[in-house]
Amino acid sequence: MKRYCLNIVLLLIPLLAVAQSVTFTADEVLTHFLTKIDEQTLSAMFTLTVAETPTTPITYNGHLQMRGEKFRLSLLDNEGAYDGRTYYLYAEDTGELTLTTPTQAELLEANPVLFARELRIKSQVRFAASNKDAKRYVIEIVPDNQEAGIQKFVLKLKKNDLLPEEILVKEDKQTTTLRFTNAAYEKEIPSFVISKPGAFINDLR
Repeated sequence: MKRYCLNIVLLLIPLLAVAQSVTFTADEVLTHFLTKIDEQTLSAMFTLTVAETPTTPITYNGHLQMRGEKFRLSLLDNEGAYDGRTYYLYAEDTGELTLTTPTQAELLEANPVLFARELRIKSQVRFAASNKDAKRYVIEIVPDNQEAGIQKFVLKLKKNDLLPEEILVKEDKQTTTLRFTNAAYEKEIPSFVISKPGAFINDLR
């Protein structure tokens, strides 16, 4: 029996060595991450920091849920959601719920994952020079046309589960950083429709 077990171990050693030697390109890692977002719900708290020299950085805290192109987020006293057709924006201070049909540009501004998906089409996807940490990937998406506005999109992902830690967007003199905490992938599909009984409905669709 001991000899049988030893033979099994000896057979597995080459397979384990091959598994450990498998490496992915930055584009493959990005594809795996985007696929995961399509198949599961990403839920996370976030801190959004907008810095533009020489002004002082502005920071906001919020919560988001994201699945495919759909998302829901809360920021300050506002809630926003997109269900694939309609964008909902609720302002607590006015009690107004606005419904619009967003443009592609508006969606890209609201959802950084959609932005990464679109940006990669005409960009170089590569590992950053700082991609030396054993626990995370650091991926850069660099547009071919540097005059289009965005110079660099940086995505930091945990290697073990591809949960995002940080997204950084460099655009002209402005740097926007989105840091995630308590991030998790969930099977449950939340509602991406905002319904507020008693709210004033401003339907602009």
